Amino acid sequence: MGSNTLGKAATLDELLNACIEMFDDKGNQCSSHLPRTFLLMHRWYLPSTELAGKLLSTYPFRKTCKLTDANGENCNEFRLKICYFMRYWILEFPAEFNLDLGLIRLTEEFREVASQLGYEDHIHLIDISSIPSYDWMRRVTQRKRISKKGKACLLFDHLEPIELAEHLTFLEHKSFRRISFTDYQSYVIHGCLENNPTLERSIALFNGISKWVQLMVLSKPTPQQRAEVITKFINVAQKLLHLQNFNTLMAVVGGLSHSSISRLKETHSHLSSEVTKDWNEMTELVSSNGNYCNYRKAFADCVGFKIPILGVHLKDLIAVHVIFPDWIDENKVNIVKMQQLSITLSELVSLQTASHHLEPNMDLINLLTLSLDLYHTEDDIYKLSLVLEPRNSKSPTSPTTPNKPVVPLEWASGVVPKPDPTVINKHIRKLVDVSIWKN
Repeated sequence: MGSNTLGKAATLDELLNACIEMFDDKGNQCSSHLPRTFLLMHRWYLPSTELAGKLLSTYPFRKTCKLTDANGENCNEFRLKICYFMRYWILEFPAEFNLDLGLIRLTEEFREVASQLGYEDHIHLIDISSIPSYDWMRRVTQRKRISKKGKACLLFDHLEPIELAEHLTFLEHKSFRRISFTDYQSYVIHGCLENNPTLERSIALFNGISKWVQLMVLSKPTPQQRAEVITKFINVAQKLLHLQNFNTLMAVVGGLSHSSISRLKETHSHLSSEVTKDWNEMTELVSSNGNYCNYRKAFADCVGFKIPILGVHLKDLIAVHVIFPDWIDENKVNIVKMQQLSITLSELVSLQTASHHLEPNMDLINLLTLSLDLYHTEDDIYKLSLVLEPRNSKSPTSPTTPNKPVVPLEWASGVVPKPDPTVINKHIRKLVDVSIWKN
């Protein structure tokens, strides 16, 4: 029984039984994606402890073997399938069995019941003792203020573009891999970052990079020197693209696209035509035109380690959440919505475990972390820009200012779980047309 057999809606018990029946008595699973989709998405509908509780309550009793005949042999086969399903859950999502204390307790209780019933082979299938620690996912790096601007300038001036790109990518991946399924779910449902420190820290890193780019440009006294900084950051953006780190690439392009930088006409006049061409290619890549079609194509073509533009994919999740209800007929899961959400969430979750070959200098990482935690406001940065190059209406248009400004996506705010249709439409248009991060 697969998702096609279940149709467009099914109860949680029907989904659970369908998943269990997809394992044979050897533990082999049919080709359906339903078990993984259901295990990935179940927390959207019920806590992991409740799902484990359903399995535990089903396991010991013959009367629950609804999909087999009444003899003991088939009932035992169904119990074995439950254990294979549990093993699959443990192997696919091990972090849940390390971080969720309630789930750990229920798994141990499951093993005790199997032992009491004399199923020694079942006990081995639901063993979580070898799962590595995921305690690092609980810890969110504390933000620290940097008091000496000179360190940030020194760091930038003495690192080659590829070194900067690699160290920024290391920081980005470290932040990205900490975001959990429930962090994504919380933001999509509530539309805010309240009680979501991991995702909030990821956004702070993005904004910190964008502001740092602006301040590095504005730290130079002459237009020629500022143009050299812009050129270097465009080179950094190219290296980020090579590393397939699209999120930091968006932050760098967003910083250079910001009005505090794009208005520097005299500075931009010192950029070479080749650099301007490279810049136009970068801005076109992350442009919101066609619902980020250029980025989506480039991202889909990448293989192996890659970091997505998080805001674009969160927009996709919000759009699905707003359009489809979670439940149909009160107690049936909307399978269409579950599958649509799982497409994006599955990719985000799987990318977090991708391995990289970066070997950063941890002293530089610590210094860079401090440099990116900036206390300057947007107004502060713009005022500095005005001091360096006062307004002049006769100045030519900046060559690095795209026809349609490319700025990072602005995070939605004030979204409630059940907004009215007007708010919904306004919310989606805002997410599609502008940006998710505010600089």
